[in-house]
Amino acid sequence: MGRGKVIAFATAVTLIAAGGAGVGAKGLVRPAPTNGGTLTIAFSQEPDTLNPAQTGLTAVSQIDRNIFDTLVWETPSGQITPDLATHWTISDGGRVYTFYLRHGVTFQDGTPFNAQAVVFNFNYIEAPSTHSISAIGALGPFESAKALGPYTVQVTMKTPYAPFLTNLGQPELGMQSPTAIQKGGADYGLHPVGTGPFEVQSFTPNQSVVLVRNPHYDWAPPAEGRNGPAYLSKIVYDIVLSGQSRVDELLSGQAQVVDGTPPLFYKRLGAQPGYVRFPVPIPGAGEYAVINNSKWPTNSEAVRKAILYFIDRRGLVQLADQGQYPVIWGPLQPGTLGYDPAFTGMYNYNPAEGAKILEAAGWKKVNGIWTKDGKPLSLIITNPAGILDLPALAQGIQAYLQKAGMEVKIEQFADAAWHAANVKGVENIMPLEFSDVDPDLLRIEFTPGQYFNWSKYNNPQVTKLLLAAESDTNPTSRLQLYFKAETIIMDQAVMIPEHENDDLVLLKSNVKGVTVYQGGDMNFYSAYLG
Repeated sequence: MGRGKVIAFATAVTLIAAGGAGVGAKGLVRPAPTNGGTLTIAFSQEPDTLNPAQTGLTAVSQIDRNIFDTLVWETPSGQITPDLATHWTISDGGRVYTFYLRHGVTFQDGTPFNAQAVVFNFNYIEAPSTHSISAIGALGPFESAKALGPYTVQVTMKTPYAPFLTNLGQPELGMQSPTAIQKGGADYGLHPVGTGPFEVQSFTPNQSVVLVRNPHYDWAPPAEGRNGPAYLSKIVYDIVLSGQSRVDELLSGQAQVVDGTPPLFYKRLGAQPGYVRFPVPIPGAGEYAVINNSKWPTNSEAVRKAILYFIDRRGLVQLADQGQYPVIWGPLQPGTLGYDPAFTGMYNYNPAEGAKILEAAGWKKVNGIWTKDGKPLSLIITNPAGILDLPALAQGIQAYLQKAGMEVKIEQFADAAWHAANVKGVENIMPLEFSDVDPDLLRIEFTPGQYFNWSKYNNPQVTKLLLAAESDTNPTSRLQLYFKAETIIMDQAVMIPEHENDDLVLLKSNVKGVTVYQGGDMNFYSAYLG
């Protein structure tokens, strides 16, 4: 749901059937990729906007990744390589970055890509009128950007910012046409303009996003291993919130790809001929539940700890997702830089221990409900309507806590209202997923003043650790700072880790050449229909 601004994800996934012409296993000759065709994706979420500078949704990044190029490119091994910038230097103790840009690149509207365009993009993200969510976080302690020449840009940070190069490879910092932004006005997010291999033909809210091949694309990142326009003529993201309906589109042939496949169908169909399971690992915090640390009664550490002990997380994943995902125990999921396996088994299901903690804090059961000072322990769970497994997770949490003796009410919202409610702090508990490619996401989630600090957590010691980690360019000492911050977060039961965040994608077996970027976004540049 949410996406941070910004680690190198440990692995990248490539569809086994992918590949160009050549000799494969046992000497078989692979057919050459074919040009043309329309790829239809049954897509699980409604984009709020396609403007990468404004969105905060992971789902939009899935689309934007194919529209916009970035200054740098991150390989599967985590190496930062050239994209729109051919090379760069870092000086002044990590505060000043100088980028040397590619020549001959144009935006999809014909606007030249140059240093002035890059400066415009940074300033646009920083402008209060843009109302940036993820992109402004990705810029960190940004101070200024200036053109030193037609194709040279200098970016200065207020303090060293360790994740900056990694962030520059993420779609929220994709380069946009200054001309299109200035002309587009309030409707620009319906038809944004980048330099990428696909351009927007249409965005019909609640219905579809249609991308068409950019015929002029001739500046693919060297690490892609090929150049020139994409193979596919068109990509259609058919917005279908019902999981059953998405699967029906695949079965009928209306779609060739299903995003967010319900786990039961993923297991059953994926085992049948003609379909391919394509799990897309998404780095970051995984799926977890925010606990509001400032709202009664979850402002009590005892109540938060009891909540964690009262929830059987293995059972929760079984109920909500057919047990398809591994349980996570800490603030980051495996495969994400900063993941600490030391939390495995922490707050394992133990209702007796939860009851003991509440009793020690002065709570007593009255008619089966935990009560203190005449007030029942009553909780509100906020939930977005129709977003993958989040409603089922909310219901599972509700069931476990009610069984333990807590009053729990679920309040469901449309997406925009859900965001507003969480910023306001209406909830006690709120399931969500948060993706990012750097552990700096912990600063975004758990320090004051950040948009995504929906837990309202404010611990000066944790804030100090996370701000120090943000500017620490030594990988070893930086990790130690994150481990210390994560330990405090878990000791204080600030959130409920649930399960790993993998997008269960199903494809027809004739879909070839799909790859996955570091941030868990599907790349269709080299995809084709075989």
